Amino acid sequence: MWKAFKLEQFIRNRPIRIALAFTLIALSVWAFMPYFAYRIAPSAFINAELMRVTAPIAGRFAPDTLRKGDFIAQPAMVTLIQSLSPDRRHLLDLDRQYAVATENAQLARRQLDEITAIDDDLGKRIEAYRGGMVKRLSHELNEAEAERTGCLAEDRQRRDVGSRMEALVKSGTASRIRSAEALATQEATSTRCQMAEARHGRLQVELSAAQSGVFLRDGANDVPYSQQQRDRLLLRRQELETHLLQESSRSSQFAAEIAEERSRLARADHYDLSLPADHVVWSVAASPGSMVTEGQTVLDLADCDRRFVAVELPERDFEQTKAGDMVAVRLIGSSDWSQGRVRQVRGSAARTDDRLLAAQVPNPNPGNITVEITLSQDGFPAGSNSFCNIGRLAEVRFHRTRFGLVNGMNTALQWFIGSSGRSTVASN
Repeated sequence: MWKAFKLEQFIRNRPIRIALAFTLIALSVWAFMPYFAYRIAPSAFINAELMRVTAPIAGRFAPDTLRKGDFIAQPAMVTLIQSLSPDRRHLLDLDRQYAVATENAQLARRQLDEITAIDDDLGKRIEAYRGGMVKRLSHELNEAEAERTGCLAEDRQRRDVGSRMEALVKSGTASRIRSAEALATQEATSTRCQMAEARHGRLQVELSAAQSGVFLRDGANDVPYSQQQRDRLLLRRQELETHLLQESSRSSQFAAEIAEERSRLARADHYDLSLPADHVVWSVAASPGSMVTEGQTVLDLADCDRRFVAVELPERDFEQTKAGDMVAVRLIGSSDWSQGRVRQVRGSAARTDDRLLAAQVPNPNPGNITVEITLSQDGFPAGSNSFCNIGRLAEVRFHRTRFGLVNGMNTALQWFIGSSGRSTVASN
């Protein structure tokens, strides 16, 4: 009884009741103060874009690949798909064409070497023929020179004899017949001398031409058979050089294509995936060791470095929400706050986002806008045990302006006064 009496006195004590009332009022003000200082979003969640990986080749999904939920802290290279039977028909065809082009080039090169050897032999034969012809013509020219000299001496003698015969005929010592015979012999000797002179001139022309490499004898040809064969070999050499250049070019082209095809087959033999840092394996669409087809989806990677918060706000807050505004973000169940920045704002009538996202984005409620907030780099560290917190609900507080805060307080005060007035009227 005594304890109950003391408790009743303690409760009925006026200062105690006033202190309790002020405490309750302070608690109420502390609970409702964030709604006056901030605009708090009714719904928000962490989201991130997905990077979808499809199989570029058909083969076996690597058994030691990544598992769902694995966090990629550093860039890495992993073998994702192993091909079972790559198509090597194109490589075999390229090898055959390369072998044919190489063999043709070697054959043309051997033919050029043979033509070079034959050309050297023909060149020696032509020089020997030319030297022999020059010597022969020189000797004939000397013979013609001696013949011409003897003929001229004989012609002078015949002229002297003719002059004496003519004097004897005039003196009556010799007959005119003897004088006529002497004159005829003189004319014959003069004609033979003219022929010797002409032959001497012809031999000089032939010798000069032979020294220049043009031979005026032996039919109508200006050069000997060896030189003609050498000219034919020159034309053939040009054809072979052109053919060798074409085959060498084809061989080089086929060699480059073979190297590229081998590199392609090496890449097609297995597919190595370069994993970016700060990503988490969101889903694996193929079982380890199973067969996959070209174009089949095998992995989805969520970008933990570019996470964002999707928030719904009433349409009336559209003008007050600007891109670049700073906001405060807290995960539900956590007491840690992080800074974020408004990235974009979409109206309530905008089309549904068609990006590939990790978390399912519900259709916005009528009259609500969608706000995307980029998280800071140091906020909510990514980890492998929580899928980078993608999909978790969050609380987002938007800072009110001074006028917005005053308007909010006026609205709350009017609502309080109106409620008090209605209560008073109801009590009366």
